[in-house]
Amino acid sequence: MDPKERMELIRQGNQAFNEGDIRKARECFLKTEYKDGLIRLGDHFMFEKKLPILAYGYYKKAGYQRRIDEIFQRMLWALSQWIGPDKFKTTEPERKAPDPEDFVVHPILRQTALDILKKNGMSI
Repeated sequence: MDPKERMELIRQGNQAFNEGDIRKARECFLKTEYKDGLIRLGDHFMFEKKLPILAYGYYKKAGYQRRIDEIFQRMLWALSQWIGPDKFKTTEPERKAPDPEDFVVHPILRQTALDILKKNGMSI
């Protein structure tokens, strides 16, 4: 895309955004990869429409790391509230060695294992 065509599309996108035609503005800003316009779209969805996940995509496309980090932190906070602090355990449960008596071995498998041991000169 030549610079003149890009500038015209950016101008159309800005005009559409100011008139409330978000769809047309989106099309123009995405086609030209106009970062300021993409950030404006992100702000529109973040603050006016209260749709942070949708805003995240526009901020990501524009490379607006500050807002990306902010949304990410909000998502982590919301997830921690949803899961609850009692779900975060810092200690691991005590592990014990498995008890051979807890396992049931099929008789054919047992006999095959014993035959292999006997063949190799070992016994139990």
